[in-house]
Amino acid sequence: MQTARLNGPGIVPVLAALKWWILAAMVIGALWATERFTADDATPEAIAWGESPFSGEGPPRTYRNAIERSDRAIIHARAAAQAAPDQWLMHEIHASEVLARAQLSGSYDDYAAARQALEAAFKVAVQGSGPHLMQASLDFSMHRLPQAQAQLAAIDGYAVPPESGDRAEIAAMRGDIAFYSGDYQAALALYDQADALVPGSASFRRAIFAARTGDVDQADAYLVEAERAYRSPTPQTRSYMELQRGILDLDRGRLNEAMSHFRKADALFPGRWLIEEHIAEVLNLQGKTAKSEALYRDIVRRTGHPEFIDALAGIAEARGDTAEAKRLYARSWAIWTKRLQQFPQATYGHAIDHCIARQDWACALTLAQRNHEARPYGEAKIALARALLGNGQVVQARTLIEQVLASRWRTPDLHAAAADIYQASGMAEKAAEQRRRARALNPLA
Repeated sequence: MQTARLNGPGIVPVLAALKWWILAAMVIGALWATERFTADDATPEAIAWGESPFSGEGPPRTYRNAIERSDRAIIHARAAAQAAPDQWLMHEIHASEVLARAQLSGSYDDYAAARQALEAAFKVAVQGSGPHLMQASLDFSMHRLPQAQAQLAAIDGYAVPPESGDRAEIAAMRGDIAFYSGDYQAALALYDQADALVPGSASFRRAIFAARTGDVDQADAYLVEAERAYRSPTPQTRSYMELQRGILDLDRGRLNEAMSHFRKADALFPGRWLIEEHIAEVLNLQGKTAKSEALYRDIVRRTGHPEFIDALAGIAEARGDTAEAKRLYARSWAIWTKRLQQFPQATYGHAIDHCIARQDWACALTLAQRNHEARPYGEAKIALARALLGNGQVVQARTLIEQVLASRWRTPDLHAAAADIYQASGMAEKAAEQRRRARALNPLA
């Protein structure tokens, strides 16, 4: 990979390590290690992280600590980029630090700041150089699949081919793009390419694939493989793996088991809203509405994320407080509107749920169509089919849901949506069969 000339030693090795951190965090939300155990090794033992004479602090042990460190890193990286504005690599380092914070915060403003830093890098990069892989990660995270593909294609033109680790990441990202484009066979082939370059580098992605194609036990096995990638798993890493195991149980309707994983994740890395919102969701499903509402309110206070304002609106609506629900939906829609302007492709899929909750089926259909254009994979097709059904377009909904049924996609939501669509089509036997399949996967479906 071509790099800009720098003043002072040690910058490129530092960025190489940093790039692995942020690319993995952006694409799969975890930190991949380059040294791996063999398939026969057990999952690494938990480490009692103490103070380090080298780092001074050791890895962050709480969400607050991670954010504080990230904020400091951004300040230093921004200053370095301002001191060397003609060196694109310094802007890339700045972008990587902002992206690391964005992965923690979920803030669209952080993603926008990262985009701005990358734009500054490309402005000063000579032809054939620049932070293409970092830009591809941002584009992918914002559901801009063609743009991410274009950035990866630019790397193919480098005079000096990337190292094997980067080539593995590129192959894996292309597999992700294929997956979210609905080409599942191509995704698996590209994950094979990644694993051939760096064994096990696609394990986490394979877990996602297996979970969405009906093999949840295999998904759990891939999570074990992914966890073996870490020589020294930090509290944040171990917490993230527990979160993923909880999500697998939640998707199967195993609320107690899911809660156990979420509580463990929270204990390992306390304060992370991504974990707490899953705890709030399970509490609500368990009928512990007051506890769920209190937790959601605290999360909203700290993050301002609209999906959790919508969750509060749903709780208010369920208890008959339509005035409060209406107020909350109006508040969240203002934020959704801003997000649709900032990063539309990344917002479509989430904002659909808002429109459906308000029974605004015209809004849901518009967003579902755009979401499907951006990422025509199973989940987007199901959302579009539901929106078509809500708008009375039953034949079109049935045609689309049958496309998903004919694919490898297998989730409780697929079969539940198919049951509703067949019921609306007057096909009672097919509806009953799809309902049975949904509840076999998740009794709560």
